[in-house]
Order: sequence, then structure tokens, then C-alpha cells
Amino acid sequence: LRKNMMRNLTSLTFGTLLLALLPLCGCEQGLGGGAYTPSSVTLIVSGTGGSSGGSESPETVGPAAVAGFGTVRGKVVIEGSAPALAMLVGKGSQTKAGDELCAVNGVPNESVIVGPNGGLGNVFIYLKKVPKGVEIPAAPKESILFDQKGCIFTPHAFVARVGQTIVLTNSDSVAHNVHTNANNKSLNSAIPGKKPDQSAQTLDLVYEKPEDKAVKTTCDFHGWMDSYHLVVNHPWATVTGADGSFEIPGVPAGKMTFVIWHEKVKNVVSGGLAVDVVPDQLVVVPDIKVPAAKLAK
Repeated sequence: LRKNMMRNLTSLTFGTLLLALLPLCGCEQGLGGGAYTPSSVTLIVSGTGGSSGGSESPETVGPAAVAGFGTVRGKVVIEGSAPALAMLVGKGSQTKAGDELCAVNGVPNESVIVGPNGGLGNVFIYLKKVPKGVEIPAAPKESILFDQKGCIFTPHAFVARVGQTIVLTNSDSVAHNVHTNANNKSLNSAIPGKKPDQSAQTLDLVYEKPEDKAVKTTCDFHGWMDSYHLVVNHPWATVTGADGSFEIPGVPAGKMTFVIWHEKVKNVVSGGLAVDVVPDQLVVVPDIKVPAAKLAK
């Protein structure tokens, strides 16, 4: 009898201790099917890499934490005196028959566009890689008009998204040829000149994949005509304005690398420009300098 009483007392003491410990383990009710409320733990995994975001093919490196989005602003400037570039076609100069239109106003050399205080225009700025897990907005529904006026491709430099329509047209009265030197989707097509009292003919161009570098477009009929466009699979890319300035909003926060590319210099910053993007803040990067000597080539 005494042994039975000791066993019951031991069982009762253990049960009482177990009940006392239940609140500490997060159980709202006793054993036997009660609800369980686990502790709240947030695990943040940091890292670099992700899917390719510039004009490269998608590449997965690993997960990255994205705390938000910020804006990157800056300016590309010439270091030294800007080179004086001769006109590609002089105003009023002699041209072959049928191309007199090209000499009406002349054709300037747009490979180097210099604005106030040495700002360099037509420089591509784009995010090299997009962190994995970032939701990429759909391509704009608005199309891009790529025209030919006065024997000049207009605009000289622009950014296009994968899936976005580029409308090729010809506002000149003379025929032009649009020859894109792309890797994934090259085009070589003549566009007749615009006839009086008629609308200019158009041709749509849509890329299904990003290009690994800026695409140079030329006209086989007029050798001086050229233009560049960058095809990317994300919205974090732009071209500097005539004053050399640029702004890219909504960039994923964290340590991001941007490619700075110009048609004469190619990669302006070796290895890319590293920017620490801060959530909900504007990050102004120091002026990006391009030696004038590299632009004179």
C-alpha cells in the first residue's frame, strides 16, 4: 500500500510540473490535441547574384533579400575638352542623285553628344543582374517609334524591353534600309520613302530575348547612318539625356551593379558601377567621368 501511494505521488508531481511548463512551450491548451502557436522567426538570407537583368541571359546564382526599392540618380560627364566632330554630311553638300534630301540640313555626328558643363548624352545605364525573387514588371504596352528623318535614325539611342513593340518607320521621301546587328533577332529590311499625301510605312520589331550588348543599327543605303538600342528584360535601364543626367526609379534595394556603356568607349566603368541602393531613398552617385581622349577615336 505504501509503495502504491509513493508511485501515485510521484506521478502527480510530474504531471503538475508538466502542466506548469506548457505555457512556456507555446501550447494554448493541454496535451491531447490542443492548438499549437509556434514562435515567430524571420530568416533573412543575404547574397548577390540572381537572374541576369542587363542585356545578358537569365542566370540564377542564389536567393537575395530585397528590403524595398530606391531611386538612383547621376550624371555622366566628359573629363577634358570635348572633341570637335565633323559633320557626316555637310549642309548643302553634293550627294548622289536621289539623296539630295540628306544634305538639306546636313547630318551631324551624334556619336558624341555634349551638353552643359560637359554632360555626355546617349550613355546606357542598366542594372547588370536582378536579384532572384524580385518581381519584374511587365513590359510597357506603349510602343517605341524608331524613325528616319533627314537621313538620320531617330532616336540615336534608346532602351527597349523584351516583348515591347518597336515601330520602324520612314518619314523621309527616300528609301532607307534598317539593318539591326542583333545576336538573337537580326533584321535587314528596306522601308520605302514616304510619298506625298500618304502615311509613312511601318514595320514592327519585337524581341523575345534580351541582347547581350547594345544593338547597332545601320542603313545599307546610307553608310553614315547608325543608331544603338539596348534590349533588356527588366525596367532598370535608361539612357542619359543631352545634359548627361539619368535617373532610374524603383531599383531593388541592396548592393547593385550597373553597366555604363557608350558606343565609343564601350564599358565606361570596368566591372560596373557599384551602388548601395537604400529603400525609399534617392541615391545620388558621384559624377561618372569619361576621358575626352576616348571619345575622339
